[in-house]
Amino acid sequence: MRITSIDIVGYGKWSDAHFNHISDFQVIFGENEAGKSTIMAFIHSILFGFPTRQQSIPRMEPKNGGPYGGRLTLEDTPMGKVIVERLKGKATGDVRIYYGDGQVAGEEKLTEIIGEIDRNTFEAIFSFDIHGLQNIHQWKKKEFERYLLATGTTGSDALLKTAEILQKKLEALFKPSGRNPAINQQLKKVKDSQLAFQEAKKQNAKYELLLVGKEEEKARQTELQEEKTAIRVELDTLNTLLELWPIYQEWKALSEKAVDLTEATFPPDGIIRLEHLQLREKEWQNQLIQLEERQKNLINKNNFEHTAFFAENEAEITYLIETYGAYNERELQQNSLEKEINYYQTDAIQTPMKWTKELDQKVLRIKELEQLNKQQQHDVQLELKLTQESEEKLQQKIDKIETNMWDNKRFQQEKEKINSKEKTPLTKPIVAVAIFLVALVVLVIFQSIWSVAVVFIAALISVYLLVTSKTSTPNSNQQILAFLEQQKIRQEWQQLLSEMDIIASQIAQLEERQSKIIKSQYDYQSELNHLFDTLAINELPDENWEAKVQTYKEHSEKNQLAAELTLKLEPLAEKQHSYQLRLEKLAVPIEPTNIEEKISFLRQGLLYYRNNLTENAKLAEKMEQVTMQLNLVKQDLLLVKKEKADLLEQAKVNNEDEFRVAAMRVKQEQQWRERLILLEAQLEPDKRLALSQFSAQEVIKEKELQLEEKLRKIELEQENIHASLAAKNHEIATLEEGGTFAALMQDFYSEKSKLQQMTREWTETKLALQILQETMRSLQEGKLPKTLALASDYFNHLTNGNYTKVYLQENRIQVESKEVISFFPEELSQATKEQLYLAIRFALIDVIHKDFPLPIIIDDGFVHFDSARMVQMMQLLQRRKSTNQVIFFTCHQETRKYFSSEDIRVL
Repeated sequence: MRITSIDIVGYGKWSDAHFNHISDFQVIFGENEAGKSTIMAFIHSILFGFPTRQQSIPRMEPKNGGPYGGRLTLEDTPMGKVIVERLKGKATGDVRIYYGDGQVAGEEKLTEIIGEIDRNTFEAIFSFDIHGLQNIHQWKKKEFERYLLATGTTGSDALLKTAEILQKKLEALFKPSGRNPAINQQLKKVKDSQLAFQEAKKQNAKYELLLVGKEEEKARQTELQEEKTAIRVELDTLNTLLELWPIYQEWKALSEKAVDLTEATFPPDGIIRLEHLQLREKEWQNQLIQLEERQKNLINKNNFEHTAFFAENEAEITYLIETYGAYNERELQQNSLEKEINYYQTDAIQTPMKWTKELDQKVLRIKELEQLNKQQQHDVQLELKLTQESEEKLQQKIDKIETNMWDNKRFQQEKEKINSKEKTPLTKPIVAVAIFLVALVVLVIFQSIWSVAVVFIAALISVYLLVTSKTSTPNSNQQILAFLEQQKIRQEWQQLLSEMDIIASQIAQLEERQSKIIKSQYDYQSELNHLFDTLAINELPDENWEAKVQTYKEHSEKNQLAAELTLKLEPLAEKQHSYQLRLEKLAVPIEPTNIEEKISFLRQGLLYYRNNLTENAKLAEKMEQVTMQLNLVKQDLLLVKKEKADLLEQAKVNNEDEFRVAAMRVKQEQQWRERLILLEAQLEPDKRLALSQFSAQEVIKEKELQLEEKLRKIELEQENIHASLAAKNHEIATLEEGGTFAALMQDFYSEKSKLQQMTREWTETKLALQILQETMRSLQEGKLPKTLALASDYFNHLTNGNYTKVYLQENRIQVESKEVISFFPEELSQATKEQLYLAIRFALIDVIHKDFPLPIIIDDGFVHFDSARMVQMMQLLQRRKSTNQVIFFTCHQETRKYFSSEDIRVL
């Protein structure tokens, strides 16, 4: 199970906190008071419930009164990925479990996810801090058994408590030499009342007969019960025999086979001894072969038969030997040159022209011309595009102005009207004043009625003229403003037309430049075609012309290099040929396969020829030494062969193959005997004796059926006796009614009944305690040795081999050092005690991992460790993360170097 996400709604100092993507080995780093222990307590609370107010564990409710609780996301659980949410509600909180398929469950399903484990056991094994590592010296065998039992069955901690309660209850009910226990006191009361009751019973004869009959039937009932018990025991024995029958059959077959086997005379460690002798024999034979070869070579050296040849050709041989080194160097140079020539000629294509610097310059010039044309073409096209866009914008402005502009005819007409109005602006007022003055003159001259009428009429005319002249003035102003506006528009229009002329001129210039560029492009293409024609490339130039020319250049340069190397090769070949001719003219007395062998023969022969006289004495001395060594090796070889023959004789075989077959047969017989011993350990002698009385398994089954039938008849007879006893008890009860006798009898049976009830209670308690102890013992016997063995391995690793064993002695934990010295935990250093406690924890985790694959949570548990201990601990935790997720809280900077940045979460 892995915790992949922690979401705290409200817990202690944390509120609305989220920790996602928690890895298999997650380090949560934070200073003191950062909230590390609070997160650890939050995990405990979500999995096992909020602490109640009666517990000593703080509840960590938010101080601001906000929401309380949160959720954990768990993966790799028996239910897959689940989210466990616990919020404030009842005392331990309200739990909701969200499955991956959308289903929701309550707290009753939590045990299916984390297993049958309580908070105390989880904190004792999987979750701890520095304080939890300091009490190892207090552990005894009882604590070991408690945790092993606690992880072995459901409600196991309650079993331990129940065992203690039952033991106290037994001691309170009865003690063999006690007075105060209830059964001891009740026994005294029963004895006293029985004496009084027996004295009263003697007064009634019939009563005595009934009692005699009752006792006889009780005796018969007891007899039947004993017989019934014996039959049940025999049935249990038969069932056991049926289960052991296959083992008995195998034991019987092996026993019969063992009787037929004869005692083997095979020597001990025979195969190993034979292989050792074979190896020694092979070594001596190899030495023998080598010495014989050396002897043969020495004999051959004494018989040199080519003395005349070397004496006649000593000078030529000396020259050939001395110049052979130069010949080899030339051979190497020749091979190297041939390889280079072959390398250049392998992929090279023959080119009609030799590549020159002029061709390089020409190609460079064509490339520069190509780049220049492309750049100029790009610049002209860009300028032409921008100029055309400007032309379109000006044309749009002209079109817009022309929609609001008068045509030339209307403009000229309006212009003439404006000019005429400006010349006669005071005509009507002057005429009016003149008319009025003429009328006044007529009135002054004639001074008659009609002259008054003339003056009146003249005044009217003057007034009219004055009024009409004033009313026409506003209309004239509007016409002038409209004309001025049109005149401004026309000036702007003319200016735009001038700009259009300039842009048209620029476009013409750009088109002319484009034509020149096209001509330059044609010149570039012509020059490129000429280059291809010069190089005799039978293709038209395209965009990849440069790659084709480069390929042509590479092939041409390879051909040139091959030609130059060929020129160097020719003088070397002539010298080699000359040397070979001189060597062939020399009539060598052997037939060598190559020049090296011939030169080797000449060198050795010449050396021998020159040193022949001085070597003879040395060869004789060496021959004597080799002969002595050869005789010694032959003697050793004979001894080895004799030892091997003795070994075969001990096994009573003729050759090595028969010896190996005998070894296999002895090994097989040994396996049979070991199996027979194992079967005899499983079959006790009384069981073998009982099984030998039956010829087949069916006979046992038949006897089992017979006993079951007999048991049925006994049970039927017991029922009849029980009915008869009931009738006699009724008659006795009738006789016992009334008087002192009845009171004494009632008192006796009352006290006896109380005693029986107490005895039954004691028996039930004792039986329950025995069953409970047997259950705990069976659970502990398989786990305790395994746990101690694993703890020893972990402690040995953590202490770098300084301590080799963890065991229980005198009901306490002890450890053994590599010097075989025992120590109690309190005798160890603080850091070593903590290592011991960690080793025991990890051993417990390994033992219960199958049933409880829970994460390990550590809160700064290694503060007393030095650097070496810390490295070993971190290596162990790194290995553990593959089986258990590890969440490590720490405030120490130095621990961060053991982890990658992805595995560290800083609070």
